[in-house]
Amino acid sequence: MTRSFTIDNDSKVLNPQKFIQKERAQSKLRIDQINTFLENTPQRRDLTHSLIEEICNDPVLKTDTDYYDQTKSQQRLETAKKIARLSLYMEHDIKTIRNQFKGTDLIKELQNDTEHKLPSLCNEDLSIFDKRLSLVANIDPQLGTRVGVHLGLFGNCIKGNGTDEQIHYWLQERGALFIKGIYGCFAMTELGHGSNVAELQTRATYNPKSDTFSIDTPDLTATKWWIGGAAHSATHSTVYARLIVEAKDYGVKTFVVPLRDPATFQLLPGVSIGDIGAKMGRDGIDNGWIQFRNVVIPREFMLSRFTKVLRARDGCISVKTEPQLDSISGYSALLNGRVNMVMDSFRFGAKFVTIATRYAVGRQQFAAKKGQQESQLMDYPLHQYRVLPQISIAYMISPAAFKLMDNYYTTLNELYKVSSSDKSALMRVSQKLKNLFIDSASLKATNTWLVAQLIDELRQSCGGHGYSQYNAFGKGYNDWVVQCTWEGDNSILSLTSAKSILKKFVEAGTRGKFDRELDTESFSYLKPSFLRNVIMGGEEAELNKIEDYYLVWAIALVKLLNHTARLIEKTKKIDGVSKLLILISKFHALHSMLKAYHDKLNSDSESYITDENTRSVMWDIYKLFSLYFIDKHSGEFQQFKIFEPDQISQDVQPQLLQILPKLRNHCIALTDSFKFPDSMLNAPIGYYDGDIYNNYYNEVIKNNPVESDGAGRPVYHELLSSMLKRGFEFDERLGGAAKSEILARLAK
Repeated sequence: MTRSFTIDNDSKVLNPQKFIQKERAQSKLRIDQINTFLENTPQRRDLTHSLIEEICNDPVLKTDTDYYDQTKSQQRLETAKKIARLSLYMEHDIKTIRNQFKGTDLIKELQNDTEHKLPSLCNEDLSIFDKRLSLVANIDPQLGTRVGVHLGLFGNCIKGNGTDEQIHYWLQERGALFIKGIYGCFAMTELGHGSNVAELQTRATYNPKSDTFSIDTPDLTATKWWIGGAAHSATHSTVYARLIVEAKDYGVKTFVVPLRDPATFQLLPGVSIGDIGAKMGRDGIDNGWIQFRNVVIPREFMLSRFTKVLRARDGCISVKTEPQLDSISGYSALLNGRVNMVMDSFRFGAKFVTIATRYAVGRQQFAAKKGQQESQLMDYPLHQYRVLPQISIAYMISPAAFKLMDNYYTTLNELYKVSSSDKSALMRVSQKLKNLFIDSASLKATNTWLVAQLIDELRQSCGGHGYSQYNAFGKGYNDWVVQCTWEGDNSILSLTSAKSILKKFVEAGTRGKFDRELDTESFSYLKPSFLRNVIMGGEEAELNKIEDYYLVWAIALVKLLNHTARLIEKTKKIDGVSKLLILISKFHALHSMLKAYHDKLNSDSESYITDENTRSVMWDIYKLFSLYFIDKHSGEFQQFKIFEPDQISQDVQPQLLQILPKLRNHCIALTDSFKFPDSMLNAPIGYYDGDIYNNYYNEVIKNNPVESDGAGRPVYHELLSSMLKRGFEFDERLGGAAKSEILARLAK
């Protein structure tokens, strides 16, 4: 049996509810306005809340704390059930979109299915479902990944690299868009190669006589590895393989390769597949390996939007490629994942700061004097420094994430519509894609790193209770950190992004090359006039005006870029400055986040913050983020003479320490503004009512039988009992006199 306890609000017994309820009641912040700001627009806000309500009330999709106790097999089974459930939502969401546009010119164009219209249909149809999937991923990351691999990787690989006819066939006729007919995976990574896609070794050799390709795994390291959905689920895969035509290697291209019979799930001839086994997290994903033994596919299964293998009537074979886009088209499928990971960073960060903040306000530890009430964790300055900047991280990611998402859809729509004969349009969309790659790589790497650190720091701030699986941090961290590796290793992404930024810097500085239409937003610090001013010492780093808190990062970027460029010029070795390049990418991301937040909050029409007190607190969050990372990088800010040591100690650090207690008074309202229901948090120490101990205790009891009358006893009790009894059977071998003698001896 378990006891039930009641707590008197006036007693000295620990009562976390009263603190959280008191701070919530005293708050003057307009959390509805903040929530609209964080969700970007009123329309997106309303859609988010309606989708959250659907997910949390769905008997199949919702999660509980028993989620943390599931075995790998149970996770796989539950994930499969949820995928089947989500497929029904997919069809519902598509019908919703079509009904919204019914009778409009858009639908008439889509129904005609003329050139370039189908890709638009795919993007429009997926808009609601993408949002739903993003929210599902916050509750159950492995489910989000399983469906995301099919739609985001397999589907987007086809959309980004296929012809209109191929897109229509695979996504519409075969049903992939609706998660029916076929189920796809994405076979890029190999056992021997991950980030270096250009050196993948799987081969696709053209057979002129049969007009087919043979897909082959030439050696062990060419085995496709880490392929989500491959082990048990996928019927088809988009495969990255070297195009070999008449013994000439044309580099890595993309092919759709059937793996299993969709009716029986039997592997097809020449296909070998296995499970890669236990992972650090996300066991609900059936990651597998794939090997091909001369698997023959039709020529039409090569995705041929930018590269085509052509057969002339006389039998001659030729390969036609679009050099402007072919080199980057292979990565287009990964863009969706990177963009979504920035949005995931916002929602995951928001989730864990909500849990840790509520716990820090409700939890009491130590009293200043004997007999006094113990202090709330959040009243300790060190705890404020550990938790409050993490809130600012979640807030700062949001505007940048939505901006990146909008840019992604706009650019991809333009890519799908561009004609191969329009060279100027090809060059324009190519430049937009390159800028999108830079921004998505920089923001993905920086924010997934930040949130990995955020989760672990906040776990530690919750003490022992943060170590419990039932409070989300453990599984949350294990599930999250793969984001730092997949769809572009963060270090490689940062290096790639920084090299492109450095190239832009050199072109802007030496030739005044700067595209005001394409580069203004993300690369405003590269305007030639600003560059000259900073390098010549005419741009002082200050923290007096509100815009200074992002401009100081622009100054830091220019000085860092100038220093790096001179080192490369001197040493002729770009690899020698890799540490600086990663810093450039990170500073670019921090600048982008601060500027996006500043521009949104500074706009009356876009911020939706009309209450001046609320706006003032929102500006404090912005300042805290900038100051916190200036302090973190104070060495670099002093090295590149952005600030003198006295400015760090007498301006930056005092401002930082002054803002923390101001924001401490609003921390419950600031995290309430994310408006996450308890079922999304799935962590009893962070539930809305603040009843930390009862909530946590009840979840533990629910999931773990209480030991009584033999119930709840482990199977190894007999083993332990035998171990303890060996050679000393107290009750059986010792008589009453002997017992008395031993007890008397112990009493002395």
